[in-house]
Amino acid sequence: MNVSRPFLALLTAAAMSSIALAADPAGGTLTVTMAAQNNSNETGTATLTQDGKNVRVDLQIANAPAAAQPAHVHTGSCANLGGVAYPLSSVVNGKSTTVLKNVMLTDLTGKPYAINVHKSADDLKTYVSCGEIQSASAAPSSPMP
Repeated sequence: MNVSRPFLALLTAAAMSSIALAADPAGGTLTVTMAAQNNSNETGTATLTQDGKNVRVDLQIANAPAAAQPAHVHTGSCANLGGVAYPLSSVVNGKSTTVLKNVMLTDLTGKPYAINVHKSADDLKTYVSCGEIQSASAAPSSPMP
């Protein structure tokens, strides 16, 4: 078979890209379902995206007030929250984006963690939404052959 050099270069680049993707098991996105707590009706999602050596956490909460609501990643589960592992930007108008520096998705899926949202800075004891970080939801689920 006669293969031109530009085609061979393109084929080689594509193969190298596939190898790089397959070699990065920590890459991908994880979606966490946020469930309402304490009759708040505040539900939504937290999307965790690996971005190099950082994880971006995007919270989208429906039925949230306009006022700021503190949010955190805690150790443990929604039923049994532990201490704050990573503070997140407060949810304002139902949205929040935080970049966790030098954190890998595998760090967050290797042991129990939960994301929770508080009613307000004045009422931190009342939780209005919570979601458990679980590795089964992570993408990609398997490397390319």
